[in-house]
Parts: sequence; C-alpha cells; structure tokens
Amino acid sequence: MSQDPFADTKRKLDDLEQRINAAKASPGATGELGDEAQNEWTKMVEKHSDIRRKLDARDDHPAGVIEGLHFDVDILRTSFEKWVAKVEQKFDK
Repeated sequence: MSQDPFADTKRKLDDLEQRINAAKASPGATGELGDEAQNEWTKMVEKHSDIRRKLDARDDHPAGVIEGLHFDVDILRTSFEKWVAKVEQKFDK
C-alpha cells in the first residue's frame, strides 16, 4: 500500500470494476445464468456502486472510513472471485 490509502482504494476498486466487466462479457457468463448467480451478480454490482459513491463523495475521508472502504473492496473482490469460479465451473461441464 502506498502513502495514499484513498488512491489505493480507488485503484483497487477500478481494477475490480474492469475484472467484473470482463467477467460478465466472458463466454461462460453470457450463457443463461441461474437465478442464484444472477442475484449474486446484481448484489455485487450494487455493492460496487455503493463503494464508488462513498469514495466519490469526498476526497478527505478520515482514515477509519478509508480503511473500512478498503476492506469492503477486498470483500467484494472475494465475492466476485467466488462468483466467477462458480459460473465457470457450471459452464465447463
């Protein structure tokens, strides 16, 4: 982590956004998703938007808020990686 936790958190969220967009466009995800996978997808996109709104609200968040948002990005990334693994496994069969 660099000296600017705000910039690091935004960068992590931007990187995750690119991965989410790429995954949704992947051949496995463009097939028919089950209700569970679609609901998980919707929740991830909503969470991403919520984190983005909070980060964009102001540049001078207190350190504790930035740490919380950084943690939220890590949780979202983990959820996303689990979702991708589940979707890829379903379509590999």
